[in-house]
Amino acid sequence: MLANPASQNAADRLSPSDLRAALALVEAMIPGSATIPGADETAVHLANTLVRDFAPQLAKPWALLHRTLDQAARLRTGKAFQDLTVPQQQHLLSVWQQDPVLRLPLTVASLIYKLAHFDRPDVYAAMGGKRNVVKHMDQPRWLQQVVRANDWTGPQTLECDVVVVGTGAGGAVVGKELAERGHAVVFVEEGEHYRRDAFTGSSVDAHQRFYRGAIALGNAAMPVYIGRLVGGSTAVNGGTCFRTPDWVSDRWCEELGTDVFASETMRRHFERVERTIDVAPATQPTSGPIAKAVARGCDALGWSHFAIRRNVKGCEGQGFCDFGCRTDARRSMNVSYVPMALEASALCVTGLRAERILTEQGRAVGVAGVSANGRSLQVRGKIVVLAGGAVPTPMLLLNQGLANSSDQVGRNLTLHPSTGLSALMSEDINGAQHIPQSYGCDEYLRDGILITSAMPDANTVAVTVQLLGNRLMDVLARQAQMATLGILIADQSRNGRVWRGIGGQPAITYNVTAADSALLHKGVVAGMELLKAAGAKRFYPSRPSTPEVAASDIAKYAKTTPAASDVGLLSYHPLGTCQMGKDPRTSVVDLNHQCHDVPGLYIVDGSTVPGPLGVNPQLTIMAMASRAAEGIAAALE
Repeated sequence: MLANPASQNAADRLSPSDLRAALALVEAMIPGSATIPGADETAVHLANTLVRDFAPQLAKPWALLHRTLDQAARLRTGKAFQDLTVPQQQHLLSVWQQDPVLRLPLTVASLIYKLAHFDRPDVYAAMGGKRNVVKHMDQPRWLQQVVRANDWTGPQTLECDVVVVGTGAGGAVVGKELAERGHAVVFVEEGEHYRRDAFTGSSVDAHQRFYRGAIALGNAAMPVYIGRLVGGSTAVNGGTCFRTPDWVSDRWCEELGTDVFASETMRRHFERVERTIDVAPATQPTSGPIAKAVARGCDALGWSHFAIRRNVKGCEGQGFCDFGCRTDARRSMNVSYVPMALEASALCVTGLRAERILTEQGRAVGVAGVSANGRSLQVRGKIVVLAGGAVPTPMLLLNQGLANSSDQVGRNLTLHPSTGLSALMSEDINGAQHIPQSYGCDEYLRDGILITSAMPDANTVAVTVQLLGNRLMDVLARQAQMATLGILIADQSRNGRVWRGIGGQPAITYNVTAADSALLHKGVVAGMELLKAAGAKRFYPSRPSTPEVAASDIAKYAKTTPAASDVGLLSYHPLGTCQMGKDPRTSVVDLNHQCHDVPGLYIVDGSTVPGPLGVNPQLTIMAMASRAAEGIAAALE
């Protein structure tokens, strides 16, 4: 039943007609069960808020989506979707999942509604979820070095040796290394500083506060997740740590005409970072039954497998940590390198968006920023380090028309397209009670396919399957037996690009090539074979047109050729948008990360990593930052 629209904030964003259409759609998608509440007008309101906060430019298309689906029902039934019976609606959803035109809007709607509905406290609790509550927090001395730009009452210009824009894998390492060498460092961070009491486990809250909205558009729509908080993306991931594969390092050296990034040369930087953040293989019991299942399936097939190395200390395996570690066990930048830098007298100004690089006589001399409440602040230094990531960094340069004589800023983007696969096992997996990523299969890593466990929390488990209606609820009733794998591929081209969009906002274009689609499909099929060997009987690939596959039908499924738009895709690893190289005509920065066009301006983040790696890149970015810090220190000294 639709509540009084006047009492719902959703009415501010949807017309009464669109609101009725949205309610009919979400009730059909998520009808509920005997133990799990069904979706209602609250889900509509939460979804509208999520869209508005994550990507404001999509508010109008979001309303149009409901109108389109509601009226599309007339083509088959002669009635609007909201006027159909419940069985008719459920049948039509299945039909639309096969429709190459309506599949995309339906998939987008289902993703957003699942995120919104299953994150509600009552629904989350019914699914077995438990919110994190922290009552007592210590107050270390370094917190005094964290200042919110909104609260700044000092001078409008700060002076230092090094300005570091961003506190993620690149910026935090550079800042810490330079601060400990005695240089005055100021971090400029657009996001805020959150501690473990803010990491409640809410997926909606995490998307609203901890991420910046980005979607790559081309022959498929792919959300690109980028952290926006102190610690950057390292604060909202699973802690997975890979060194750069040898064959990737070899490729870099060949392309760049140097041996400075050879595995042996970079070894000491990796070792330094790994010691600092306590990298070690995941172990039982924190890994949980999924690790044993993956190992069992790989052994049965004769495939190579491994325990994933993670940056943790004292991890108790208390469940999903991709929305922030609830115990500070994960040694992400916000609990390791940034505090170390602040203890060495660095300053971190949060909530300050860098808008312009200050230059004098062609040399970078600082950053001009603005706070959320409109306060302007300049931070001037001898060196400026951009470390906002592979999307924000090129956007800052493009908005200013800086460091781009090569016309390479924003180009060469790779995304590590990723998809998922779930399966029902014969034993309890209880993935939400253990590490999300604990175990992997590297049998096809040289081919560009990485398979890892990717266990969701109770509020995101519905997102891992493409089922809708009663079929969705039937599977969720057995969520304890569900095993989920992540399939990540190394892009087969560097066709992505970050553009200066409307109002200076980032626009990302990217096409999933036929080779990429084939590699993703091969990875999914391999995941099915792996889990089948471990005892799975039924599979749920992230493919709307084929959301369910029996074990006996794997061979038949393997022969299909899914379109890019028929695969649920995600990206967590944008790389390569400020190309490194010796030649200023074809690259943005030199081998020491300094911009060819602007002396004193360095870029040390994923944008200077020549993608793809084929593995999670955070450790590579940190090691490259460790190396870059030595060069910057030499320039200062």
